[in-house]
Amino acid sequence: SGGVRSTTGRLQFVERRGHAVVQKGKCVRKMAAGQFCWLVLLLLQHARALAAEVPSTGSLECPCIAPSSPLIAQATEQLAALGAPPGYGTSECLAHDKDLALSSCVGALEADCPGGDKCYCFEKWCYVDPSMCVMDKRKCLAAGGVVGQEGIVYCREREFTESTVIEERTGNTTAKAYYSYATCGGLNTYDTGKIFDVIAGRNLKIKITSSYYWTFKEAVDPRAPQWLGWTGVLNKALEDGFLRFSPTVNVTLDESWSTAISRTKFESSWTACVLDVAVGNADMCIGDFWITPQRMNLANFLTPFGNDNFYLIAPSGVEDESILTTLQKPFLPFSDDLWMVTMFFLLFSAAVMMITDGHNMDDYNNQSFTSKVWKSLYFSFAGYVQGGSANLPASVPGRLATIGFGFFVLITLASYTANLATILVTKGSATGLTSAQDAVDKGITICVPMVVEAQLRSNFPTAKFELLTASEDTPRALFQGLCGAAILQETGIETMHAGGYNIRDCAAADAGVFKDDTEAHCVRDENGIPTTDRDCWIVKAGGLIMSVPLSVPVRTDLVQSLGWAMRKTLSDGKVDVFKATFAQTLPPPACTGDGLSLTAAQENPLDSLRLPVTAMLGTTLISIGIMLLALVLSGIEVWTGKTIQQLLGCSREEDIPFATSDNGKPGSRRALLPSAGTRRDLRSGNQPGNLGGSALAQQQIQKLDDVHRMLKKICGEQDFDVNGGGGDNMKQSARVVPLGSSPMEGYSSAPATGSANGHANGHAKC
Repeated sequence: SGGVRSTTGRLQFVERRGHAVVQKGKCVRKMAAGQFCWLVLLLLQHARALAAEVPSTGSLECPCIAPSSPLIAQATEQLAALGAPPGYGTSECLAHDKDLALSSCVGALEADCPGGDKCYCFEKWCYVDPSMCVMDKRKCLAAGGVVGQEGIVYCREREFTESTVIEERTGNTTAKAYYSYATCGGLNTYDTGKIFDVIAGRNLKIKITSSYYWTFKEAVDPRAPQWLGWTGVLNKALEDGFLRFSPTVNVTLDESWSTAISRTKFESSWTACVLDVAVGNADMCIGDFWITPQRMNLANFLTPFGNDNFYLIAPSGVEDESILTTLQKPFLPFSDDLWMVTMFFLLFSAAVMMITDGHNMDDYNNQSFTSKVWKSLYFSFAGYVQGGSANLPASVPGRLATIGFGFFVLITLASYTANLATILVTKGSATGLTSAQDAVDKGITICVPMVVEAQLRSNFPTAKFELLTASEDTPRALFQGLCGAAILQETGIETMHAGGYNIRDCAAADAGVFKDDTEAHCVRDENGIPTTDRDCWIVKAGGLIMSVPLSVPVRTDLVQSLGWAMRKTLSDGKVDVFKATFAQTLPPPACTGDGLSLTAAQENPLDSLRLPVTAMLGTTLISIGIMLLALVLSGIEVWTGKTIQQLLGCSREEDIPFATSDNGKPGSRRALLPSAGTRRDLRSGNQPGNLGGSALAQQQIQKLDDVHRMLKKICGEQDFDVNGGGGDNMKQSARVVPLGSSPMEGYSSAPATGSANGHANGHAKC
């Protein structure tokens, strides 16, 4: 009769025996025969499989009753007459009702569970002896147990229910049977008597107030006059739940909300209403109550039907951006690490340009190492800010390097432009706050509803909070300067931006709560109607702070019944349908997301697309700073009479700094040295620009330059004829200057006259 428990005992015995030879999955050779290890392992597997096949007879403190028990004998006869099979409900835990017509389970689908109406057909249960399923402290102690101890009769209790099938079907009131799902580890979804009997036909006293789309009042609906015109998501959800009971539930509404005596104990009228439920002044309060530890200590709540998400809000544009923030904006599209990578790439590109194309005389007319370094840096950084290559490479490696450089510029500048467009139009919102923690770190006082102060304090222990009695007091507190920011639920933000709080403040002023509109901070239009855009200047700052579940408080004895009805309504998806329906009744927003009035934005739709002056201020200041540096360098050149290249020591000796009559007299200048092409024209006796109009002539000059550079490298100090003819009879030959032996470039048709003219001056100029 031990059932699974006796088998479990045998299993534990076998495992102990196996432990003597098995340790951490390895056989410990304590027996002479090594095969004994494998035998023990096979026995363990067989024992586990055997235990899984042994039927459950219920918990030890509330076992299933035997078919021969006199407690069930009369009931067994009656059940057999009703069509129950032999052994129905006895001996072991089984799904006794599966496919049984007596229990209306024919055709029930297990796929519909959980949540279906026929899930009890697949739950395991059995008949029990009710005297063994209750806790008896005296008998428990006599058996050597402790109250609550498992496995000893009378020390724990299991839920059981008296069967009503026989009485309902035959009228027999003497054939008794008691069944239990709990002893088999199941949930009783068959008998809803405990749920229905408590609430069916009962009159509920309900307190109600207006809140968002959850509850609000309009004209009385003749189909539901008991609601006195109150409707909303919660009204419809509760009404749907009430209809699940028969007879239906009656409703008596109390529109006075919380009682005066309860308000003397709590400043929040909502918490006071929870107290009214706890002391019996009402059966429930309807509204979107935040479930807080304080309120849960007062009363029970139904299954939550939603959540309120809390965000930081603050006045927009209260504090202008600092000059440092303005200057940082052009650099914000990239992170610091990405700027470092970009800087490294530009330096690397400059080195590659100098190595692969540094011999290009058109781009690097000064072949000194220092000059080429600075010129390469200029080409790299100028090309990046210009969006393309700033040099004209002549070699194949140089051109290939330019392609790599151009690809990097293309991708990075496209990404930079996309991110910059977003950043430039982003205004500094909510005093520059990025999160609630940012406000705490800056020492800003934050207005919060006192009801959720405990939860917020656990997240921000060092925060300076200004406690408000109600959420609708938030805009007025900001007007009065009680705080520099606030934490408000999302539905409150939507109500505020639809003008709901201004309308409420104006109504309070009209009712005499405030002495005038000024004290109430009520704003009206020219017709005296409260405006809807008063609070547009208060905007979100940062992300979600916390989420608080929503529910309604109910009397303790009604929790199970009304909770079951609410869960049914939620599982059917009707609450979501009601939310979608009543969301259409909400007033439209009067504000944009960036703190502007929607009316003003609609009158000037392009204003939101136009960049303000502050968007480009940082870029403008940086560009002006670079140009001012250029003016300073130019002033240095005028003051010293030397070029920056000369001052840095990287100019060529023949490059005159200024074409002045005094050869660079400090304080005066007229023109810089002509370009390389112009110098070639001047040295050859041509007028500058005479060849510039002919593409063919330009090509010829380029070819001559290429040949000249090649011959410099090949011939060194050897003489050769650049005129292409004459042989020995023609002695007007040019002398090639080895590369780097002279700072001059170009060629000259002046004849070489041996040592007198050539070597006396070092080298003849080619």
